[in-house]
Amino acid sequence: MNRLRTSLGALLALVALAAACAQPSEQDLLAGGDSPGPGPVPTSDPGGEAPEGPDVSDDPDAIAEAAVQDVSDYWRATYPEIYDDEFEEVAGFYPYGPDTEPPPCGDPPPEYELIADNAFYCPSDDIIAWDAASFLPEINETFGGFTVAIVIAHEYGHAIQARADAFDRTVDLELQADCFAGAWTGRVTAGLAGGFSPDDVDLNQTVAGMTAIRDIPGTDPDDPLAHGSGFDRVTSFQDGFENGAQACVEYADESVDRDTTETPFLTEEEFENEGNMPLEDGPEADGLLTLLVKDLNEFYAVLFGEIGQQWTPVDELVLVDPASDSITCGGQPFEGRDLEGAAVYCEDENVVVLDGARLVPDLNRIGDFAVGAEVGRLWAQAAQVRLGVAGAGEAALQADCLTGVWSITLSPDDETTPESQLTTSAGDLDEAIQGFLAYGSALNEVGTIFERTSALRTGYREGYTGCEREYGALG
Repeated sequence: MNRLRTSLGALLALVALAAACAQPSEQDLLAGGDSPGPGPVPTSDPGGEAPEGPDVSDDPDAIAEAAVQDVSDYWRATYPEIYDDEFEEVAGFYPYGPDTEPPPCGDPPPEYELIADNAFYCPSDDIIAWDAASFLPEINETFGGFTVAIVIAHEYGHAIQARADAFDRTVDLELQADCFAGAWTGRVTAGLAGGFSPDDVDLNQTVAGMTAIRDIPGTDPDDPLAHGSGFDRVTSFQDGFENGAQACVEYADESVDRDTTETPFLTEEEFENEGNMPLEDGPEADGLLTLLVKDLNEFYAVLFGEIGQQWTPVDELVLVDPASDSITCGGQPFEGRDLEGAAVYCEDENVVVLDGARLVPDLNRIGDFAVGAEVGRLWAQAAQVRLGVAGAGEAALQADCLTGVWSITLSPDDETTPESQLTTSAGDLDEAIQGFLAYGSALNEVGTIFERTSALRTGYREGYTGCEREYGALG
């Protein structure tokens, strides 16, 4: 986020794809290479339970082999349907390592040092190759076995692009490959995959992987090595997952650049400050927490006006220290451990309460918009209470959706809230998703992280009418 369009967003310490993609060798170009960062480090959720870890496979090589077989089967049937042409088999699949022959890509083939910790499609020789010595084992350990299969499906997407003569910006082609991988994953969850069952799919770990294996915030989408922000990658994967491979075809269109959330940092100050603003008020300017209260109350006043309702502002954002504070919420007293990880809207008192000793600092270490998205979710709950929809059906996902609606009004060119002193900047939406990952299991009873991310995306892309369509009427 930016205050007065300066100094916001987060430059998280995740290795970006753009910095680690396979580079052109002297003889050949490796397409679509991916290399992982260390991934988000999950913290405990507000209820005290650690999020579930990835479902690690004992044999990632077998998963890669099964993925090759089933993704090939998928495209034999799907390619003629969406491109109205015959499918041509991929020439070969090559796991490699430091002690194996290099994959036959170019003449001479690339040395291991050039392609270590990577997976790629080689256009000139029509092969898909992956580092089975370090890359796939690391993906397996960090994000679970099924994410290994998604890596294969993504690289296969680049082979499909070669067959379809797709040509576009790098980022658009990378997002199309993510979309294709999502379409194949939808096949698995439907129980139609020969080598996998729906129980193999861990969509939450998919979200974790795609937000870790992403571009560094501040990357220009026109960068020839850009692969997309975490939000863009998850969005594209979800598009294919929900709508099938046909929805992915339009991603490759030279005449139209896809609408991504990637933006460069606008000033040297933004870059140097890693895009984050102070939480607390300073001697010369309000901090993030103060500005969030002002902005969210203004946003909901506008939104309620559009649906013919009157907004009553939330009075205050209260940070509590469980070691020393006590509060009254809903007419009941709370103190000590009851306040650990607190994130709640207190209807009777008309205040939002957050654990300022642990929860807020943890989210802020992810980035300022991880804090902003959590505060936005609680304001959305306040709006639901006023409209009489709190606790009904998929209300929690609707709250995430409304947070997405609010997020788009923070774009620099949006004038929905003209008095706002906040704007989003590079990496902010990734921070929101990473906040879900860090503290997401507290809401598992009403929505997985994959579903929460989908809800955020719906609001961001479609506005409150999309939230109403997916999660029920607002008023």
